[in-house]
Amino acid sequence: MLYFDQVTLTYKENDSPVLDNISFRIARGEFRYLTGRNGAGKSSLMSLVAMATQPSRGQIRLMGQDVTRCARHQRQALRRKMGVLFQEPRLIDHISVFDNVALPLRLCHISEQNIHTSVIELLKWLDLDHKAYDLPTALSGGERQAVSLARGVVHRPLLILADEPTAHIDNESSKRILRLLSELNKLGTTVMMATHDRWILESWPRPALHLEGGKIMQIPSREVFAAPDSYDNLSSAA
Repeated sequence: MLYFDQVTLTYKENDSPVLDNISFRIARGEFRYLTGRNGAGKSSLMSLVAMATQPSRGQIRLMGQDVTRCARHQRQALRRKMGVLFQEPRLIDHISVFDNVALPLRLCHISEQNIHTSVIELLKWLDLDHKAYDLPTALSGGERQAVSLARGVVHRPLLILADEPTAHIDNESSKRILRLLSELNKLGTTVMMATHDRWILESWPRPALHLEGGKIMQIPSREVFAAPDSYDNLSSAA
C-alpha cells in the first residue's frame, strides 16, 4: 500500500531536514500508528503520503504507483482512493451535517438515493443521525470531529490518513472515532494514524512507526509507551 525509500524532506535550502533518509513500508490492510513528540514531523510525513508535498529526495510508492513521478491526473485519481482526517475538523459551516458528509459522493456523481442511504447509515453508526440536518456550528467538538471522519470515509477509501484526530476531543469521542477506524480496518481499509496519546496506544495496541530527530524507527507497539517522558501532553487513560 505504501512504500518510502530513503525519503528526505527539507523545506528550505541549507536548513536541517524535517525528515531524514527514512524508509518503511505498510502492507495493504494494516493499521499503523505514527508516533513521536510534537514537532517531530508526523504531519510532514502525512503531507507526503497525501501528495500535498513532494520529497526533496527519495521515492514514495502509493498503491503501486511512484507518486514522485506521477502526472497530475494520476495523483488526483489516487487521492480519490484516500480519506484524510485532520486535527481540526474542516467542515463547511453553512451547510448541514448531511451535506458535509455527502460532499465526496456528490463530487463522484453518485445518485442521491445511494448518497442518502450511505450517509444516514454512517451517521447512525456514529449515533449522529438525529443531527443530520443541523449545522456543524450546533455540534460539540467531538461530534464535529466524528462528522469530519464520516466525510473522510463515506466513499470507502482504500487508505485512511488520520493526523492526530483525537488531539482536541474527550475520551468518549475518541473511542467512537477509534471504533470506526478499527471496523473499517477489519473490512480491509489500510489505516495510518498519527498520535501521541498514551491511553490510545495502550488501549488499542497496533504496530507503530516512531519519529525521532527526523528519522523513523519501526518498533513494537508495546514499546511505544515504555518511556513516557519521550512524549508531550500524554492523555490519562479513560
